[in-house]
Amino acid sequence: MITTFLIILFLMQVLSFYFIALLNAKISRFDNMEQKQQQVLIDIENSFSAYIAEITDENNRLIQELKNTEVPKTVLLKNQVKPSEKEAEAFEPPFSFVSKQIAASSYLKTAQSTTKKVPETVREKVIFHFEEGKTSDEIAKMLQIGKTEVELFLKFND
Repeated sequence: MITTFLIILFLMQVLSFYFIALLNAKISRFDNMEQKQQQVLIDIENSFSAYIAEITDENNRLIQELKNTEVPKTVLLKNQVKPSEKEAEAFEPPFSFVSKQIAASSYLKTAQSTTKKVPETVREKVIFHFEEGKTSDEIAKMLQIGKTEVELFLKFND
């Protein structure tokens, strides 16, 4: 009777060790998953921070470009009475009004400075493709011109 009791206790102890090992494995998997989620969260925050910094730089550049353009000190709205010269000099609006045309032209100036010019002439196309790393044979086939012509364009490129 005592041996049966000892065997049952031994089996229960082995079974409890097995369950403890199972629980430990589940906890470690949960910890690994939590660490991966934290890393994903950090990566997302870094991406958003970089995006916000880029947008802020673009906005600051636009504001600087708008400040560099000439804007009248006061802008009259519809149905507004024109003030006298003394009142106009004394009046300073809380913020400056900028017409849509001025804002658009300023933005286009900065946008054009960052975009590449699309090659239009055969010479520009030859130089463009050469700068991309294509050989004179590839350029000649692509543009359907002679290889000698391509080499001349490249030779006299300033």
